Amino acid sequence: MKFKSLTNKQKLKLKEIYLSKDISWDDKEKVLAKYTGVSARRARDWCSQLGYTKPTEAISPQYEEAKNRRINNKKKVHLITWCQSNTDINHAMLDHMIVYAKKHNAEINIIPGKYSHNVFEIKEEGHTWHSRTIKYLNANRHDICKTLTYCGDVKILPTGKYPLATLGGLGGMNSQIYGSPKIHLESHAVLQGDDAKILVTTGSLSKANYSDSKAGQHGKHYHQYGFVVVEVQDDEIFHMRQVEVCNDGSFDDLYFHVENGEVTKNKEIEGIVLGDLHYATVDKVALETTFKLMKKLKPKHVILEDLLDGRSINPHNLDDPFYQAKLEFQGDNNLGDEIEEMIEGLKDFKKFENVVIVKSNHDIFLERFLMRDWRKLPTMKNSLTYMELSAKILRCHKEGKPFKGVVPMLVEENYPEFNALGYDEPYYIKHFAVFNHGEKGSNGSRGGGAKNWSKFASGTDGHRERGVITAHTHTPSRYGNSICVGHLLLKQDYCAGSPSSWMQSNCIVHKSGKAQQIHIINSKYFTTFK
Repeated sequence: MKFKSLTNKQKLKLKEIYLSKDISWDDKEKVLAKYTGVSARRARDWCSQLGYTKPTEAISPQYEEAKNRRINNKKKVHLITWCQSNTDINHAMLDHMIVYAKKHNAEINIIPGKYSHNVFEIKEEGHTWHSRTIKYLNANRHDICKTLTYCGDVKILPTGKYPLATLGGLGGMNSQIYGSPKIHLESHAVLQGDDAKILVTTGSLSKANYSDSKAGQHGKHYHQYGFVVVEVQDDEIFHMRQVEVCNDGSFDDLYFHVENGEVTKNKEIEGIVLGDLHYATVDKVALETTFKLMKKLKPKHVILEDLLDGRSINPHNLDDPFYQAKLEFQGDNNLGDEIEEMIEGLKDFKKFENVVIVKSNHDIFLERFLMRDWRKLPTMKNSLTYMELSAKILRCHKEGKPFKGVVPMLVEENYPEFNALGYDEPYYIKHFAVFNHGEKGSNGSRGGGAKNWSKFASGTDGHRERGVITAHTHTPSRYGNSICVGHLLLKQDYCAGSPSSWMQSNCIVHKSGKAQQIHIINSKYFTTFK
């Protein structure tokens, strides 16, 4: 058989074989090769030339209508999720979203996702979405407020490992919301004076529906039910939270728990991981804002990171005479005062049940400082503190006690009820490992944010589920079950002149085991909800 001499009847037969849903691809190749008398590869080429490998997507009336929808900017609260075409949904989740929307007079928008592992089904039937979702579908792009853009017109493959990759520029200077069955978050660097720029994905309303390929199984493993809550405070300030939904459709969002068709108030949470504190440079207003959150949602576990700033003995600046002169003139080079400020600040946490201090990289500043020759320090005012701390360490070793570090030792002396961790001391909130600050990576390498630590977090399919919450970068991020908090600091000297992705941000873990990042705007705002 030759391609140029194919009859219409033979072409129809080739089409019938190639588009058949009744046989596997391997069997199709064998049948094509046998029918044409040429190799399977040559037969595929013939089908390609005949246009059988280029299915044309049927126009979807549902999608065309969704492209004309617009956000209701009169609404101050928005619930946004994503739904895959030709796929069933989590009905209980939608029921509870409707109940929650009614509670807050919110608008629901669903970003329609186009995906199917059967392209020929799409060619014949087109993309359709579950009938319950039609009135919420919105495939347009809108500014929810001046600084936040809804990107319903961008289609991201649900099998994509990093759905936010390369998207930062699409929304200009605005924060952006994209539809995806994964729950990811990235904070992007902005110029000084610009508003923070956060990119988030929504999580899914639709059930997992993937092929058995490597990409498909990866997508299934990291599939998360969820949606984004947006509160518009004014034209420029908004509050945005990602809500991960349980398989039964129940969920927690900040103060509220939604289950069995009812919205009830949360009064307790399983735990909170605070952004880096650095007591010498902590933003006391942001810290007080965090305490207001902890007063309304009493945490069972409180995780603190980078207690000590180490400004007075920072090894990066000890040999800079001009910086040391600046500290001297400002009175900021007294290590004893800095330690006292840290110890005094911890009193505010005595009211909480399980306070855990994670060993952090700024703790190490003290150990590095004590390895120097005290006679060559830039100021003698720290010499007595140097000797006292050195004596404590030597006494610890002489008595055969485990030495976790200077900061853990000081915390245990002043607050024996607190749990000051050393390295390699596991501590969990539900399934989240919270005992790594984040500065160390695999095999002693440098660490990083949630993306670097995602290799240690599992997916959400219930098979030995593991999450990780770290800090260190001062930049909030999330990749599924791997989460990184931000900081609670004032502006730092060493960031002068640099674009910054830093944000004041904490992370709470609900009783359900689902986590939420809570971002603080202008040191004092994190929600409009009461």
